[in-house]
Amino acid sequence: MNTAFTTNSDLHDLIPLLCSLSRVHTVYLLRQVTTSRTQTYMGGLSIPIKPVTREVLSLLVVSHEEVADPIHIQHSLLNKTQGRYEVFSIHLTLREANSRINWGSTFLNRVLRECKLLYREDQQLELPVSDLQHPQVYARIATHWNTRLQRAHYFETKAVDCEDPQSNYGKYLLLQQAVQQACLGLIYVFWEYQPSCFALPYLLHLCEHFCDLPQILYPKRSFRSHQVYTQLCHASYNLHEKTGRDTSDADAHKAEQLTYRFIKAARQLAEEKLRELKQRHHTPFQTSTYENETHTNTAE
Repeated sequence: MNTAFTTNSDLHDLIPLLCSLSRVHTVYLLRQVTTSRTQTYMGGLSIPIKPVTREVLSLLVVSHEEVADPIHIQHSLLNKTQGRYEVFSIHLTLREANSRINWGSTFLNRVLRECKLLYREDQQLELPVSDLQHPQVYARIATHWNTRLQRAHYFETKAVDCEDPQSNYGKYLLLQQAVQQACLGLIYVFWEYQPSCFALPYLLHLCEHFCDLPQILYPKRSFRSHQVYTQLCHASYNLHEKTGRDTSDADAHKAEQLTYRFIKAARQLAEEKLRELKQRHHTPFQTSTYENETHTNTAE
């Protein structure tokens, strides 16, 4: 799969479709990538096809009402645009977004300052304020990461130590949980944001905004790599729905190796980022505002 970053594609036809699925107030474009697919797989064989292009979008969607199922909206947009747009959306209510901005949301501040505004109903969304910088903020980020990393190691260890007779479907589920925990930790370290959607492709896509670690897991040209990635993404469904022949031990072992590499690389990346954050949040002149605010409420 080939990717190319784009900035000037016309997305006006997407906004009415999005508004038909939710009472949208504001939409920001976080990222846009054009993908081109030139092959498919049938019976384990790679078959060349006519190139198919698709716009892969990351959107912040602020709505008047809570969106109960973001995945439903993403699938609906994919179907309604006949596969032209694949949308990974982050959803907040207007009230929730304003509350987070008022109390200091690093993630929302960056989106509102740096990302492209696609749609706005009115001026009710607050303007971004300065980011909170204080040793307690760093401590919260570091604690969050350490918890996620411990959970990732726990699930990975349980997957590797599966007793005989082992279930590879069960192993894939444990490995999926391990990768999800590492992704959630990275997203919080880099964005100070906790997603409300935990599908593995969604989390990997968010991680692509600040690192290339998802490439470790993304399928390459071989059918086997596509098979392993699919098993990881659909681990829960396969475990609950499939009762026939188990997946191959060789593929499950490959998934173990990829998961180990991903968590190891995630740990190194997070440690580098945490060193940067520690220096930033321990700068003396940046601590007073947070001290004045946290005695009445806690930061996001």
